[in-house]
Amino acid sequence: MATKINVRSPFYLNLDEPTVPLPTFTCGVANILNLSIDQQGQINTPTLAYGVIDSITSTDGDFSNGKFATVSTATARTLTIRILIPTGFANIEDAYIDCDQTVTQPALITSQPTPSDPPVSCSGGPTTSGSIPSQSLDADGDSVSIDLTSYFTAGSDPIAGYNIYNPSAVVNASVNGNTLILSSNAVGGSTTVYVSAYDNGSNTCTATQGVSVTVTQDENFACINNGIDALSGGSIAQDGTITNPNSTATITSIKETSGGSSISSYPANNTGSDRSVTLYFDLTAPAGYGNAGSTIECSKTFTQPAGNPEFTCSIANLSGQQISTKGSVSVGTSQFGTISDWSPKSFSEVSSDTPRSVTFTVDVPSGYSNSGTISCTKTITQPAAVALCGSNEFYISTGLSTPGSFCDGTYYVSSAITSTGSLFGLGSVVCKNGTAFNGGNRYYAVAVSRVNVGPNYGKFIIWQIDSNGVIQDVLESNCGNTTVGKSVSL
Repeated sequence: MATKINVRSPFYLNLDEPTVPLPTFTCGVANILNLSIDQQGQINTPTLAYGVIDSITSTDGDFSNGKFATVSTATARTLTIRILIPTGFANIEDAYIDCDQTVTQPALITSQPTPSDPPVSCSGGPTTSGSIPSQSLDADGDSVSIDLTSYFTAGSDPIAGYNIYNPSAVVNASVNGNTLILSSNAVGGSTTVYVSAYDNGSNTCTATQGVSVTVTQDENFACINNGIDALSGGSIAQDGTITNPNSTATITSIKETSGGSSISSYPANNTGSDRSVTLYFDLTAPAGYGNAGSTIECSKTFTQPAGNPEFTCSIANLSGQQISTKGSVSVGTSQFGTISDWSPKSFSEVSSDTPRSVTFTVDVPSGYSNSGTISCTKTITQPAAVALCGSNEFYISTGLSTPGSFCDGTYYVSSAITSTGSLFGLGSVVCKNGTAFNGGNRYYAVAVSRVNVGPNYGKFIIWQIDSNGVIQDVLESNCGNTTVGKSVSL
């Protein structure tokens, strides 16, 4: 519903209608109900409030072909239910979620030879009669009907119904009365559908039959089959953990490059921004395709979310480090993090300007993937103990803390100095009265004659001079934010 807001001229509002954010599909939203396992180890397919069950698996050692072995004592079973994410949820691109559920499988004990044995858990009930033959269907809607009365025999009570467990999307399975109906979908493959017969007697046993079904495609298995991608969903976490995509084929290998070596994880993303990652998967073509059992390679691109970036010397951005003529190291500052130590602390005096290497220890601040400290090495020029004063004559103003301050008024350039370099002599030495000029890292307007500088006097040159008289920066200003040399905001 639109909202009208009246405002008095000359103010205007330009507003977009807000949109409701999509919810995230979770196991709680799916709301798994009526999940159970009977005495035969057969799973009863649960119901969902949202989503479609793609598969049910277990890591238990006796879980095979979609069911558990029978047990003589009640046993807790851990099931992983893979649910396809429906439209209307924010995480639909993930394709599926895995939900773990713990269900107790009841014991199957039909006799009690001695009093010390566990008590009988069930007796009587339906029994199996022969085996349901394997079925072969063509893809895209082929179907078969199976009369279950030929494969189950009632006990003292009539059979009341049948439970079906169909662990695959290869076929659809349903029961109408005593008839099991199997129909194929658009994909090839093989699966086992389980049917469990039960009656309404007290503590009677169930009976289970499995029917093997193969759905055959006329074509070879490929990365895209009838417009359906062989790989759907999956993800790469920030730490590099790979969650495999869903596939009707078996994934046997993951690779960073086509034809490369197998990997089990990907490097963590500490770049500070999400990145696109393409992985290559070896798939074993499933039964029902012309190339069943062969290996094909299919790629899929994921977005790996960013974590905290790594703290580096570039981010620390050390500045203001100097060495005096006496060889003492001035620690300076870092833009991020704190300089906690440096080595060496000092050097011997030198008779000519000498580059020195100093290593600074910087404490890593919070918000970065690494912790502790990092070492940053910087080359700093130690000036000669006796400054070499040049013969190039200039005039400088009083020193200011920022170059932009010269645009706040008029300043007189009148103090005579000499320099070893030109007007643009970055790194040159400035002397006054025959000794190195202590500029204190301040900024000075400079000219070849005594002049005024400021917003009404056109372009002029600014030097930043350190405590050893060395020109650290050369700027040109017209009080209109135009500079040359190192980048400094005026």
